[in-house]
Amino acid sequence: MTEKKTIELLDMIWPETGLSTTLVVPDKPKDTLGEGDQVKLSIDFLTLTLSPLELIQLAAFLRVGMDELMDRHPSLQRAVVNAFDIKD
Repeated sequence: MTEKKTIELLDMIWPETGLSTTLVVPDKPKDTLGEGDQVKLSIDFLTLTLSPLELIQLAAFLRVGMDELMDRHPSLQRAVVNAFDIKD
């Protein structure tokens, strides 16, 4: 069995919590990722293997959920500002 080449799109450890997050995708030419491919999203010790569409749906859900959370608790935005060293 031939192992498919992958690339790590993003690997980040969040400084405030130590949360480790990584996104690995097949190494394919631009705009050729399809539903038969799998992406791996790792969050600390948990790894989710998803189709590209499932990953997009999960990301959309998280985005909407975060928007709702920030509306209710805007002071939590400080965590994002601190993580990316964004100047106020």
